[in-house]
Amino acid sequence: MKRIALFLFAAATALTLTCATFASDKNKDKSEDDYDAIAQSQADDSKYEWTSLFDGETLKNWVDNMDGGESAVKVKDGCLRLGMGPTTTSVHFDEEGSGIKLPTANYEVEYVAKRYDGSDFFAAMTFPIGKDFVTFVNGGWGGYVAGLSSIDDMDASENSTSSFYNFKTGKWYRFRVQVSEKTVRVWVNDEAIIDYPIVDHRITTRFEVEKSKPLGFASWVSTGLIKTIRLRTLSADEIKEMDARADENARYLELRP
Repeated sequence: MKRIALFLFAAATALTLTCATFASDKNKDKSEDDYDAIAQSQADDSKYEWTSLFDGETLKNWVDNMDGGESAVKVKDGCLRLGMGPTTTSVHFDEEGSGIKLPTANYEVEYVAKRYDGSDFFAAMTFPIGKDFVTFVNGGWGGYVAGLSSIDDMDASENSTSSFYNFKTGKWYRFRVQVSEKTVRVWVNDEAIIDYPIVDHRITTRFEVEKSKPLGFASWVSTGLIKTIRLRTLSADEIKEMDARADENARYLELRP
């Protein structure tokens, strides 16, 4: 009986491990499929001239802000990895060292990222608007808030750019941020979630991401993976359309005459 019990225990253990491995491989494959679909949509986009800001192999052009602890930021498996720190882990783009002059208006940044572990923002991007800076927060305040921090000294959880978005851990997302002199627009995959006129508003960043200027990424008690980062100049038609929408939105919201 004792031998039978040991045999059954061993068999059950092996089955459990096999199922766990299968589930892990299945999740891995699903994650890779998600990224492949997003990457393919990027590859098909031949209308614009993009500048890649991340080579997928090194931290070239990026500086570890060292706020997440030693070796919290690394490049692994083609991803810029923001490891889980005590609070913030962040990097910023080395504008001077890279030789790439970052625009302050009329541009788009596109990046693909996912939360690997944790439950808060995993790839919040700080970026320039004229002489000011603001941060697009993805999954803040417990993992579900998306918005800009800060507008008129109000955080992403408080101002009118705030929205509820269920960012799932382990799932890749494609983020697009467009900036003109009058407005900021943000997409998650193909869903537009922010279209906000910025004229006559106070634009600032929270102190936790100050080191991410002029362009950078941060996670909060979470591990974030970023696989693609690229930049382009907006076309004249895009700028015209964005500014027209900004004027319309401003009048609608009674933000200015």
